[in-house]
Amino acid sequence: MLDTSKTSSIKSLLLRAWRERWSDLQWGIYIKQVLPRGVSGDVYNLADCILQQALIGPGPNLLVLSYLKQCLSSKVVSYGAVLQSISKYQLFSKPHCILSLMDFLKSIQRRISCHGNADDCLSLCVSMLNCVHWLYSCNLQSMQKLAELKQSPEHSSIIDKSCELLKLFMDSNFVKALLYIGKHEDQSVYNQVLQKCVETEAPLTQMQGSVVPKDTIDHVIKAVNTLDSVSVVSISPTFASTLISSLNGLLALDAVLNPTSDVQALVDQIMLLQRMQNLSWPVVYCEMIRACLMGLTDGSSANDDLKWSSFTFLKASLPQIIVKLHLNPTDLEDGLQLLLNYTPLLDLADIKCNNDCIQFLLNEVFMKTGLLNEAQAKKLLQRRQTESNKVAHRSPEQQKAQPSNPDLILRAESTVASILKTLDADYSKNQDALLGVLCHMMSGKSFELILAAAAATGKLQSFVVKLIKFNEFSKQIIGEGSKASQTRALLFDITFLMLCHIAQQYGIEVVTSNGETKDSFFEQWASESLAEGGKYKSPDLILQHSEPSKVDILLSQFNNSDGDFKTSLVKWHEVCINAPAAIKEILLAWEHGCIPTENVRLILENVKSRVCCLPVCISAWLCSYMNIIHHDHRIKPMSILQEFLKPPSATDQTNSDTSSTQGSQDAANMYYKERAGLMIAIVKRMFYDVHPPTLNPNKMKLLVHPYILVSRTPISQLLESEFSALHTQGWLDLKYIHALEGLLTVGGPEWFVRTLVQLGLNYVYNPELQWSVNLLFAIFQLDIEACTLALLTCILPSYLQNMNRMEALTEPYASALAKLTVMCIYSGLQAKLSQKAVAGGRKKSSKKMRRDQEDNFDLSESGRSSKYRRVMSDVDMLELDDAPMGLLLTASSQSNINMAEPLNKAIDELFRLFGVIANDHNLSPRTHFVFLFLQQTVVCGKSHMRMILQFMQINLVSKMMKCLPDLFSTELVLSLCDTQTAVGRKAMAKMLCQLFNYRATQRTNGHVSE
Repeated sequence: MLDTSKTSSIKSLLLRAWRERWSDLQWGIYIKQVLPRGVSGDVYNLADCILQQALIGPGPNLLVLSYLKQCLSSKVVSYGAVLQSISKYQLFSKPHCILSLMDFLKSIQRRISCHGNADDCLSLCVSMLNCVHWLYSCNLQSMQKLAELKQSPEHSSIIDKSCELLKLFMDSNFVKALLYIGKHEDQSVYNQVLQKCVETEAPLTQMQGSVVPKDTIDHVIKAVNTLDSVSVVSISPTFASTLISSLNGLLALDAVLNPTSDVQALVDQIMLLQRMQNLSWPVVYCEMIRACLMGLTDGSSANDDLKWSSFTFLKASLPQIIVKLHLNPTDLEDGLQLLLNYTPLLDLADIKCNNDCIQFLLNEVFMKTGLLNEAQAKKLLQRRQTESNKVAHRSPEQQKAQPSNPDLILRAESTVASILKTLDADYSKNQDALLGVLCHMMSGKSFELILAAAAATGKLQSFVVKLIKFNEFSKQIIGEGSKASQTRALLFDITFLMLCHIAQQYGIEVVTSNGETKDSFFEQWASESLAEGGKYKSPDLILQHSEPSKVDILLSQFNNSDGDFKTSLVKWHEVCINAPAAIKEILLAWEHGCIPTENVRLILENVKSRVCCLPVCISAWLCSYMNIIHHDHRIKPMSILQEFLKPPSATDQTNSDTSSTQGSQDAANMYYKERAGLMIAIVKRMFYDVHPPTLNPNKMKLLVHPYILVSRTPISQLLESEFSALHTQGWLDLKYIHALEGLLTVGGPEWFVRTLVQLGLNYVYNPELQWSVNLLFAIFQLDIEACTLALLTCILPSYLQNMNRMEALTEPYASALAKLTVMCIYSGLQAKLSQKAVAGGRKKSSKKMRRDQEDNFDLSESGRSSKYRRVMSDVDMLELDDAPMGLLLTASSQSNINMAEPLNKAIDELFRLFGVIANDHNLSPRTHFVFLFLQQTVVCGKSHMRMILQFMQINLVSKMMKCLPDLFSTELVLSLCDTQTAVGRKAMAKMLCQLFNYRATQRTNGHVSE
C-alpha cells in the first residue's frame, strides 16, 4: 500500500522548495533524502505530486516543472510514470498548462526509455500509448475551441505542437516499437486512440496549411494505422538470379519422384519458397511453367515424359496448383509474358511435345479453369506466334496421325474416369467383359498413360483399390468349369502384374496405404516380399508362409514335361506364396549338380509359359536371396532371372499345350504377349536393382539405377563431380535427380548433407555461394526431413563446437550456411504440417533413417514437462532461461509443440546450443553465426517466423544483444519476440529499452553519430 506519510512529506517538500525557490539541483539533493534508499519515486506517485503542484494555477509553474525534469535525469522517477501522469491531465480549459506539458514532452522525447525491470518497461509502452491518446485529445479539444472562438493563438499553438509531437513520436522507430507493444498489451486504449484519430481527421484536414503544414497532418492521420503491423527487417538481395533453381528442383522432384503426392503439400512448399526468397507472384508462375517445359525437353525415358506431361497439362496438377495460388487476376498473365521471353525453350518444348505448348496451356487448361479470359489468351498467343522461330504448326491431319503427349494425356484423363466406372461392376458377373477392359489397358503404352493420368488427377489410389479387389475376388473358388477357371487365372495374373508395376513406378505405399484393403493378399505380399529403395526383405521371412506339401505339388507341375498347368480349383495366392520355395529347391538341386542345366531351363520355361505372376514372385525372392549371399554364388540365381527376361519361343508355347484342347489353349494364352511384356519389365527392374547393366565408361561416368551405384570411384568424388557439374549447369534435371537420389540412398543423409555442405561452402564469391544455397536446398528436397535432421543434429553442431572449423563460420560462408539451415527448417516443418493434413508422405523418404535418428534423441519429454509447468505458472523473467517461447503461455493454455517429433527436438537442441554460445564471454565467429541464424529466421519466415522462434529460449535475444549490440535493430528485436504472450511482450519491451540505452550511451561517448 501507498505510504501516505511519505507522500505527505513529498508534498511538504515541494511547497518548501517553491517558497524558498530551490534550484533543481537542490531539489534533487533533498528529495533523495526523503525517499528510502533504492526506492523509486514512482512508488509514492512523485510525478503526480509534482505535476499537481506545477499545474495548480491557470498557468504552469516552470520552477516546479524543472524539479520533474531533474527527477527524470537523476532516475528518481521513471519516464513511464511521468508520461502516465501527463496523460491523466484533462483540464483543457488551461491552454497554457497544456502547452507547457507539450514543451516538456518535446524536451524529453529523445530520452524516453526505461532502466528498470521488464514490468517497468512494459508499463512504459502502455504509458506511451496513453500519452499519444492524450495528444490526440488535446488536438481535438483545441480544434473544437478554435471553431467556437474563430481565433485563439493558444489553441492554434496546441494543435501545432500536438501534431509536431505526434510526428516526432512516429518518426522514432523506438517510440513506434513501444506503441506497438502497448497496442498488444492494452487493446482498449489502442482502440480509443484509433477512435480519436478518426474524430480528428476531418477537422484537421480542413485546417491544413493555415495552422499545420499538410505533410505533418498527413503523417499524423496515417501514423497510428502503421501500428497494425510490425515492419520485418529485410536484407537486400546480393544478386539477381535468372533461374530460381530451388523452385525448379522442387517441381522436378514432385513431378518425377512424387507424382502421387498431395497437391496442397506442394502448394504449401511453393508459398513457403515465395516468402523465403521474396519472389513476386508473376516470377513464381513464370518459373513454375518454365520448370515444367524444361522437364518436358529433358525427359530421359518414356515414363518420365509422361509424368512431366501429366503434371504440366492435366487440370489436377500444375493448373490446380496455380488455382490454389491465384491471388491477383493479372499475375498469371504477367508471368506468362515473362515466360514468352524464353523463345528458344518454348520452341524446343513444342518440338519435343509435338505440339504448341503455350497454345495448349492457354486453350485447354488456363481458359477452361477460368484463370485467363479469352482476350488475355489471344494477346499472349499473338506475341508467341510473332516471336516463335520454329517451323509452322502441324495441320489437323498431322495431329490426328501422330498425337502429341499432351493430347494423349488429356484423352487418358477421360479414359481413367471411364475405366473406374467400368471397374465398379459386380466382380462375380461379366468377368469376360472386365477381363477385356483390363487386357485392353495393357496394350501399347496405354497402361503407362492411364497410370500417369490417374496419378496426376489423384485417382491412382482408387484404381489400385479396385485392382486389389479384383485380385482378391480371383482367389475365390466356386464350382467352376475349365473356361471359368482360366478366366479367373487371367484376372489374377493381370491384376497382380498391374499392381506390381504400379508399386515399382509409384512406390509400395500406394498399394499398402489403403485401409479397406489392408488384409488383402497383394498388400501383404508387397509388404513382405517386394523390395524398394534398395531395402530388401529377409528371404527366409518371404518363405515362412510356404507349405511343404503344396511346394511338392508345384515341383511336380514345374517338372511336368507335358507343360499342362492346372487352373481349375487353384488358389493362386497360395501358388504365389509357395512358388519361391519350389524354385529354392530347384536352385539348391542345380547348385549341387542334381539337375542338369537344360532341365532347369525347361522348368523355368514351364513356369513362365502360363501365369506370368509366378516369375515375379520368384524374382522378388531371388533378389532378396542374392542380396545376402556371396558374390561368387550369385551366378545361378542370376541365370534364373535372366531366363525370365527371355520371351518364350512359339515352339515352347506350342509344346507346352500338346495335351490341351484348342479352345483351352487359346483361352490360356489370351493376351500372353502383353502379360509377358509387363512381367519382363517388372523382373528387369528387379534384376537391374541387384545387377545394373554395364555401359561404356565414356558415356556415363556414374551409373545410378534407382538405388545402386556402379563405379570404382569413391562416392565422395562422385558426389563432388556431380555437384560441380550441377553448379555449372544451375538447375536440376532428371539425370542429376536420379544420380543424387542414388548417392543419398547409398551414403545416407548424414554423409550426403555433410559432403554437400562442404562442397557448397567452397565457393568464394557471394553470388556463387547464394547459387549453391539454392541448389543445396533443391537437392535436400529429395528427403527434406531426413536432410534437415542430419544438418541440425550432426553437421551444424560439428561446425559450432569444433574450433578447427571456425573458418567456415566467417563471412560470407556463415550467412550462406545460416540461410540454408533456416530454409531447410522451414521446409521440413512445413512438410510435417502437410503430412498431418494428408496421409502418406514423399515416395522417396528415408523413414528408417528418421527412426534411427529419433532413437538418438534420448531427450525425455516427461523429464522437461515439470520444468515447463513451472515456467508456465511463473512469469518471473529470472525463471525463463531455458523455456522455449512456444511454451510461454498462460497457465490455462496448452502448448502445441510436440517434443516427441525428431525435428522439433533437433530445433530445440540447436537453440540450447545457441544459448551456450551466447553465454560464452569470448566473441567468436560462432557467436556471429547465432545472430545470422536469428536474422535469417525473420527475413525468410516473415509472418510465419513463429514456426522456428517458438523453440527459442526467451533470454537468447537478450544475451545476444549483450554480445553484439551493434548488429541488432529495433525491427529485428520486434520480430524476434512474440507479442501474443505477456512474457513475450515483457521481454520485448525490456530488450528494446536495453538497446536504446546502449545506443544512447554510444552517442554520449561519441561512438555513434546522431
